[in-house]
Amino acid sequence: MALTLRQYQQDAVNAFFDRVLNHNCRSGVIAAPTGSGKSLILSDICRTMQTQWPHTRIVVATHRKELIEQNEAEFSAYYQDARTGIYSAGLNSRDNDKPVIFAGIQTVAKRAFEFGKIDLLIIDEAHLVNPKEGTQYERFIGDLKIANPNLVVLGLSATPYRLDNGLIYGDGDKYLFDELIYDIDIADLILQGYLCPVISKGAVKGIDLSQVKMVAGEYNKGQLEEAAAELDLVRSSVRETIAYGRDRKAWLIFCTGKRHARLVYDELQACGVSCAIVDSDTSDRDDVIGRFKAGEFKALINIDVLTTGFNDPRIDLVALMMATKSTCKYVQCVGRGTRIAPHKENCLLLDFGGNVLEHGPIDAVTPKSVGGGKKNDKKQGKECPECAEIVAVSTRICPRCGHEWPTPEIKHDNVAYDGSVLASQDVPEWYEIDEVEYTRHDGKNGKPDTLKCTFYVCERMQPFLQWIAPDHGGYAKRKAQEYIAMVGGKAQTVDECLKENLYWKDPKKILVGRDPKNKKYFRILAFDMPDEVPTVQSALCTN
Repeated sequence: MALTLRQYQQDAVNAFFDRVLNHNCRSGVIAAPTGSGKSLILSDICRTMQTQWPHTRIVVATHRKELIEQNEAEFSAYYQDARTGIYSAGLNSRDNDKPVIFAGIQTVAKRAFEFGKIDLLIIDEAHLVNPKEGTQYERFIGDLKIANPNLVVLGLSATPYRLDNGLIYGDGDKYLFDELIYDIDIADLILQGYLCPVISKGAVKGIDLSQVKMVAGEYNKGQLEEAAAELDLVRSSVRETIAYGRDRKAWLIFCTGKRHARLVYDELQACGVSCAIVDSDTSDRDDVIGRFKAGEFKALINIDVLTTGFNDPRIDLVALMMATKSTCKYVQCVGRGTRIAPHKENCLLLDFGGNVLEHGPIDAVTPKSVGGGKKNDKKQGKECPECAEIVAVSTRICPRCGHEWPTPEIKHDNVAYDGSVLASQDVPEWYEIDEVEYTRHDGKNGKPDTLKCTFYVCERMQPFLQWIAPDHGGYAKRKAQEYIAMVGGKAQTVDECLKENLYWKDPKKILVGRDPKNKKYFRILAFDMPDEVPTVQSALCTN
């Protein structure tokens, strides 16, 4: 086997089998950022099942024929003994009897009974799944479970959330997936050199969204295009893109509609920049994309067709000449530029629609809550008044220039910004607490149980974790007692903590920094408690 998994990829695979074999998980999601090697994770899961349980059968389903071909090719290259088939009308193949079938959901949705007993269904680009009853995936899964009630369903996505329902995993019938099995942190991948940094420069003028109404949670398409297609805005956006992108190799531009895209195309051509347009009606789309990848022209303009499944590591400039309320769409668009390539130091993001200020840095976005409902209307990013760095709303000290905010501020500009697109820094940051959950964590190798403290924060999809050990001895017990006293408790054991934690006072904020020994992990460094209880200025049994 020529390819070897990176550590985080192996950890994701291990987490999947641990949850299925040891915790009876039947439905979960692995969150893997664009460029993290999602297809390798998928391939190793399939290879492991085929080698350890040879009679198992797997279906890998997705929505685009390009992804079907790509996933099948990568699995076959990864596992030389693979026996695969493709079931897709778009690819003119209906193979249903191989151990591993790569399928288009549009083709197989009503044909689950042709496959017999399937043990694992893997859904690529799982954020596109609509969990409502009667949809294609809901019907396909329901029919597969008739043949095998113990079917395991695994979703893979860089963005495990939707505009209409928020997170795609959780408790209840409204979710297709029960839990988040593993989350690969994009900031860690950048620090380790697996993805390239994303930077930005300020724009002179941005889209005026003041007259654009909302339809089903998203901007009205017609009104958004009218605002974005204002001629002076198109000219200034194109000329600024040219100025910043002059020395960059490959530009990917997102527009709001066909008229807007044509105006951008004409302006680029008039300025001597080679370019092309692709949209849902482009008949020779594969040819145009192939020519772009071959370097025949510098800029590729698109309208909602290259947000997923499009990979060109050369892309070193992404221009968002559009605005979206969809956190998923925003992260997917920016992710087109995060792949590494020779001589590529970073990707430049030009945001003309206020998207980063709306959703936050790409490693600290805020989708809807787990329970659905309305997303927080407050802006998720803010701009440093001294150096124009864009940071998460919770940041108190600018990591670039040292500016200190006395109180949280939000700057409501609809122009592009000049700063970082990442929230994660080595400088510790304060996070406002949304909710704290306490659960038992089983001890290993005969050790006593601990209390798992889960801090849900306003700026991150993934919570921060901490473990306290009142049933242990020595330093661990002393620190656990300090925490319990800080939140107003008197418990002496994990059992007592689980009984009285409903009466504990939640911290208002936590100060979080990277573990100096292993920057993959975070440490809670301090707590900001309500005035009537003291603050403990140290980490308590953190990982």
